[in-house]
Parts: sequence; structure tokens; C-alpha cells
Amino acid sequence: MNTAYATSSKHGTGQLDIQILTLAENQFLGCSVHHRCSLVIVPSQGGDTLSVPPKCSDHSLDPAGTDIGQFAFSSDTGQCSWAKRIVVPLSFAPAPDNCRLKKANFAAMGSPMLLRAMNQWRAGLCTGSNPIALTFNAAITEPDAITDLPSGLADIALTTRPGPAHLNSNKTYAYAPVAISGVSIAYWVDNPKTGQPVRRLKLDPMLVAKLLTQSYNFDNDGCAHGTHHNKQIGCDAAVDGNPLSLFQDPQFKHLNPGVPGPFGGGASFQVPTVESGHSDMTWEVTRWIANNHAAQSFMGGHFDRFGMHVNTNYLSIKYPLDSFTGQDSYPVIAHKYSPVFPLSLVASYQVQNWEPGTFWEKDQFGNFPRDPIQIPGERALFAILDQGSAAAFRFPTARILNHTGRYVAPSNKTMAAALPALVKSGKNHVTQQMNYSKVAKNAYPLTMVIYAMVPTSHIKQAKANAIARFLQFVAGPGQTPGLQPGHLPPGYLPLPSRMRALTLKAAQLVLNQKGNSLHPKPKTSPSPSPTGSSGSSTSSSPAPGSSHTKLGEGVITVKQAAETSGPIRYALLILLIVGGAATLGGASSMMLGNSAAISERVRRLRRLRLVRRIRQ
Repeated sequence: MNTAYATSSKHGTGQLDIQILTLAENQFLGCSVHHRCSLVIVPSQGGDTLSVPPKCSDHSLDPAGTDIGQFAFSSDTGQCSWAKRIVVPLSFAPAPDNCRLKKANFAAMGSPMLLRAMNQWRAGLCTGSNPIALTFNAAITEPDAITDLPSGLADIALTTRPGPAHLNSNKTYAYAPVAISGVSIAYWVDNPKTGQPVRRLKLDPMLVAKLLTQSYNFDNDGCAHGTHHNKQIGCDAAVDGNPLSLFQDPQFKHLNPGVPGPFGGGASFQVPTVESGHSDMTWEVTRWIANNHAAQSFMGGHFDRFGMHVNTNYLSIKYPLDSFTGQDSYPVIAHKYSPVFPLSLVASYQVQNWEPGTFWEKDQFGNFPRDPIQIPGERALFAILDQGSAAAFRFPTARILNHTGRYVAPSNKTMAAALPALVKSGKNHVTQQMNYSKVAKNAYPLTMVIYAMVPTSHIKQAKANAIARFLQFVAGPGQTPGLQPGHLPPGYLPLPSRMRALTLKAAQLVLNQKGNSLHPKPKTSPSPSPTGSSGSSTSSSPAPGSSHTKLGEGVITVKQAAETSGPIRYALLILLIVGGAATLGGASSMMLGNSAAISERVRRLRRLRLVRRIRQ
């Protein structure tokens, strides 16, 4: 069932994208750090395989089909092809769950786009004479991670946008850069003449907005040109008069001459696979669209220069937003547009040549049938995901427009070129976001810096030591590019020296647990320690009636106790489907965290809620 086929060129060369399945996804194969597997390439040789014994030099039967892939892989007709097989041994690096440590030193949550880096770091940190074990829950997005941090679900939150200065906690926090990555627009678009995937594609903010708002008259759902209304569901007047697909959009044709678009399954609908829920990645994509005058004008209801208009159901939507929500209730489109969670599922669908939509009519069992997997050679699939996953799966990624008028693809070189355009945002004096008007001509605009929001007061010293060591590792060996445990995987740019210095400073703040600075000033008046802490407090305290006091660069303090926190989100462990050629040196399993540790936190949160209700 894991066989894949490809057609070679007249020179005998070719390429094919496949999945590498580990023990976590395929127990029958059992591929892991302890069990090697192989990739077997079987060139279709043809030959007379029906005679006994087979006559591999007799190719008279080849036109009848003995030289096609299905015959080459058959035990009955593939003897000649199998004799010419090429075997490539595969080995697998250790993964975090290979570390047999029963208790985590601390827990982290947030930033699903950091998943691959965190797993390689965790695998490296849990080995050696003085290991560090941490759980990481990427099933909680950045905004929710910051909101849930006071509840005790984790000790640090990972984010790209600045965290708020008001949290329901009595702790102070610093922000430490840990990684640089970006948002990628991955695609599978096949040339109908050759069947081969297109490797160069340009998209501008308006085209991406058209895809995200389902503004094409897919399958003539707008019922233009004299077609009849569907008796059951009518027509989708919100897109009436628009091009039938992305590939018939004059704007797309102008940017991508010679890309005719596929025939077959992918020709009708191009609805991108996106992450559901509140996400910093979604915010950055929609902020990029909002910062483009033409795209913003289109979203506001103005026609583009070719006469196309936005899906009118989206006229009330104002970008930027941090979540994708379908607005078109027309059944055909409503069933095609299906954001998925967690972020890893976006890559999973894309690697399987699939999109998460369904047919709008129920089948005989009362279910909405899933859309079929698109056949290689006829694909038109788009996905918005993190560059770490795009690099791991070797997806083609679109060249997108920056403010200099250049179309740039994501890479370490283009992300590095974007760093000078970062400007500080928020009140913590550390977090930065892209100033699109200042990007260089060769800069990738959707470059993002990921930060760890770390506690600098009121945690036990043992936990503080572990978090500080983690930050020191991240700012040091963890920035070494590579595929082995402890390395920084493809799709992430190593931190520049100035960001590493900020991370090391945050590590010292965590280690000192003084809250305000590396060298705190003496308090001018006594201040009682928060309930439950031991010893005397040396950090400054918020003035009566104030909500927060800024203590130093990258540090904030907040007043309220954790017991007044809002609704608690219970995180579920997820399993990432691993695939792509780049995973050969990657982790053999991607379990996110320690189930016992997470369960204990959930139980503690339930007790907190019960205590709060009793007090109320």
C-alpha cells in the first residue's frame, strides 16, 4: 500500500515524492532507531515474464503492459524488474520518546510552527550525563498558550506576537528568541501535458486573498452564462461572473505564463488547506494581505483590473485576523472549505495529495463523502503551513510578492535578508514583527521570529535551572543546522548573535529568579511575598491599584493570582505524521510530551476550578 509510481524521462532519470513511515505510523514495517528499513526502487524492465523460466531479454510483450509499474511490482510478472532493483538502506535518528525519563523538568506549549525544531532539541537534551526532559504541547496555538499559562498547564509559552502585559498570575516573564522560520504557501500543481509538478509559481497578496475567500466561480456555481440553477441549492450569487478557477484568472496567467493548470480532479476547486483556531501564522498571512493596497481594496469590494470581485460573503471581513473562518454558506463551497487542526494535519493532507473537503450531498449511509485523493499528474492543491514542515516534506513553495515588487521564495538566505526589516512590537522591548515597507528586494516577507515566554520569578529553583539550561542550549548548540538530535532542522534560520544575546540574558533572569533585572535595585518599601512562596521577595511589586509594572527589558510583572484565570483548555497529545525525504535523518517518532505529566496538570487544573467555585 506504500508503493508509489513515477515516469522517467527519455534519459532514464526522474523524481518522486514519497512518505517515509516510521513505527509510529506503520507498526508492520516497524522502522525505528532500533530497526532499519529500506527504500527499494524497481525500474520497470518489461520482458517475457510469462514463460518458465522468464526471458528477460525478450521484450516482445512489453507493449502489452509488462513494462508498467503495476506489473513490475507484481510477484507474478515482476521477476525481471525485481532483478534490477536498487536498494537504499534507511536509518532513523532518536526521537524524544526514545528517552526513558519518567518526570519532565518543565513543560512548554504553543507555536505549532516550532514543532520540528523542538522535537530535535528535545531528543538531544534528554541524552548525556545531565539530561533535561521537557514536554512540549504543540496542540495549543500561540494566543491560547499565553492565555493558559497562568493555569499551570505549562511553564513557558511560545509565541511570535508580543505577549500581553496583563496575565492572571503573580509571576514576571521575559521573552527569549528561540528560532526564526516563516509561513509558506505550499502547492502541488501538475502540468497536464507532462504530468510533472510545476516547480516555480508566483502568488501576490490579492491572489492569496482570492483563494482564502473562495472567490472563484468554481464549477460555474454562480450559474452564469445561461446555466440552470441547482434545484436543491440554487446558485452561489456571491461569486457570479468571476473566473471558474485560479488557472483561468487573468491575473494568475499574467504572473505565471505557461502554467495551464491541471485536468481532472484538481481543475475544479482550489480551496487551500489551512489551520483552524487562533494562530500567529494566520495573523501574519492576513497582515501581509492587509498591507498590500491592491489586495486590501479587493477585500473591500473593489473589482480587480480584470473585472473580478471578492466573494461578497467576505465583505464584512477585515484583515488582519488570527483565525480562518468560512463565510460562504453555499453548500458546495461550505463543504470544500474545512480548516484543520492541529497544524501538522495541514502537511499531512498535502503529502497525501489530499484536501479535507467533502461532497455536499450525503451518501446512502447518511455521511458526507470525503473528496478523493488527487491523482499525481492532475493535482491542484494549496496549503498554508510552516516553513519547517514545507522543508521537511520538500513541498514546492510559492514565490510571493514583497513591497519592493520582487517575488521571493522562502529559504534561509531570503529569511536572513528580511531580518533588518523587523521592528520591536509590544511593551516587552524584545518581540519584533515585520515592517513590510522596509524589506529588502531579496527578503521573504512572511519571516517570523519565535519567542519563549519564560518565568523570571516565583518558580522553584530546580525548574528555573532547567529552563535556563534549555535557553542556553537553544542559544548555543541548538542553532547548529542539521538533521541529528539537538540540531536545528531545515526550514529554520539560525539566530543571529544579537538575538542569541537576548536569549542568554533571559536565561540569566530565569536563573536568578529576581524578576526585574540582572542587578535588581533594593526595594524602597517592604512588600509581602505572594502566598505559597518561600523566603523574602527581592523583586519590585506593583503599586496598589496598578495592573502591572515594567521591570526591565523583556520583563513584565502582573498582579492577579492564577486562581482568577479564565476557562481552562485541556490539551490533548497529538501524533505528527512523519514523511518526506527530509525525514530520513529526522525523528523516528513525534509524540508530543509525556502523557502522565499532562494528565497530572489536567487534574491539578480541575482542582483549581473546584476551589474557585467553592470560594465563589
